[in-house]
Amino acid sequence: MFQDYLFFAVDTKVQYCYRMLHLSNLMQEVKKIHSLNTPRTLLLSDSMLGCVLLSSVLDYEERINLRIQCGGDFTIGAETTFQAETKGYIECADDTPIVQSLDKGEKCFSELQVRSLRSQRNNAGLSEGFTLSKTSSIEDALNEHLQSSFQMNTKLQLSSWIDEKSGEIHAFGVIYQELPDISDEASEKLRNHIENLPSMRELFLENNDPDILAQKLIPDELKAIKSINPKLVCSCSQEKVEGVLVTLPMDELKDIIKKSESVEMKCHYCSTNYQVPFEKVMQMFASRNYTQDNSSEIN
Repeated sequence: MFQDYLFFAVDTKVQYCYRMLHLSNLMQEVKKIHSLNTPRTLLLSDSMLGCVLLSSVLDYEERINLRIQCGGDFTIGAETTFQAETKGYIECADDTPIVQSLDKGEKCFSELQVRSLRSQRNNAGLSEGFTLSKTSSIEDALNEHLQSSFQMNTKLQLSSWIDEKSGEIHAFGVIYQELPDISDEASEKLRNHIENLPSMRELFLENNDPDILAQKLIPDELKAIKSINPKLVCSCSQEKVEGVLVTLPMDELKDIIKKSESVEMKCHYCSTNYQVPFEKVMQMFASRNYTQDNSSEIN
């Protein structure tokens, strides 16, 4: 299997750009980390494909964070930096009807809520977008989100599937973005080309050589810009976990103290388990309590 790649290119007249993404090896690793079955793997794969592709066309963004609410307590999370460092998770209650239907391979979602948070480089501000789509398709929901949240015409196509023989996941996708000075003729030509393309899976199975795929994905001659290798990266740490505990409301800290137990927390993204000793929790409580008392005296 080819190494994962995110390939950047434009047409030679520089009227539109596109990004081609192979994420199969990374998704195989994610599948193992989270012990996902096939239906959940495919959902998370499409979401992470979409997140990496979105980040690739946002030139001034540091990272993009996606939350896709699939109904009830079923949430998909994905986050990607502009360097294609990515991570993702699924959070759901196994005993709910919607999850049980999904695990049987049934299409059980009637709508998808997509929320995106984008942070700019060297800027503390956040850009936020939210859409509600009457679809069970991650691809369709993300395209609707693109139409409502981004200024330039942008469209993506995704395919995730499991190889019947090896049991391994394949993940492949593309995103197109028209540039500001595109002519009407070039825009129409590109739209027609995209509409008549077979699925990304079909293209990949015909010939998965990256050079051949790149030529098939656009109707004109292309000019390669660069290629980078996506990586699975999680920024969790013991310090960040303790930082979360410090900011808990005092009532919640008191409840933890009453149990007289160490606190265990698991990272959504990489499944790493962290433990905060009870003595450390007591120190946090004492520090917060002291600060509150002094604040009351000053006031």
